[in-house]
Amino acid sequence: MKVLAKFEDNHKIPSDSSLDVMLGGGFEKGIITQIFGPPSSGKSNITLSIAVNVAKNGKKVIYVDTEGGISIDRIKQISGIDFPIVANNIMVFEPTNFSEQKDAVKSIDIWLRKNHRDVDLIVLDSAVALYRVDDMKSSILNKELGRQMGILSKIARQYDIAVILTNQIYSSFDDEGNNDIKAVGGTILQYWSKAIIQLERGDEINQRIATLKRHRSIPEGKQTVFSITSKGIV
Repeated sequence: MKVLAKFEDNHKIPSDSSLDVMLGGGFEKGIITQIFGPPSSGKSNITLSIAVNVAKNGKKVIYVDTEGGISIDRIKQISGIDFPIVANNIMVFEPTNFSEQKDAVKSIDIWLRKNHRDVDLIVLDSAVALYRVDDMKSSILNKELGRQMGILSKIARQYDIAVILTNQIYSSFDDEGNNDIKAVGGTILQYWSKAIIQLERGDEINQRIATLKRHRSIPEGKQTVFSITSKGIV
């Protein structure tokens, strides 16, 4: 049982960008936040920037990199002189297939039972990269994806940890022939994600547009613009 006032204490993780204004202060602990968009729309830059912020403050980050895209050089850029501190506070899993991703999520769950007080953030980048290339039947894949999301949701609530997952997109056409951009993972990821952010490229080369597609207390459709720089996102 918690006193209601304590729900506000240190319950959001700032990104130090305009995303914090859109999200009412930052990325919320205790839930899964999904960020989806096309390639090079800024998904990994957001997660790396937030991971560095958390690590700088002495808390641990668990980063599950399913695409082999985590860049030490990029983390050094964002961290600056704080890189030694940051490097010691980010723990990385690198699964190469969907079965290894399942094992990583289970391992995280077990490890956190004794170490959860040190951890503020878990990143799954991306949730579906290995799911999309696995040759198992779709029904089995969907069941396993849902099981992983259930574990991560339980972890977020139980230990008051922010869970951020990135997701890819695909195009579908409605009955009238209109092109509709949708997130991969369908209703499974949509169900477990209590906050959902869609990213698009802006008119300028480093400009990105974020649109809030779901939130527990902020109206859907709220937007903000941010830029990707050598220091992270601003």
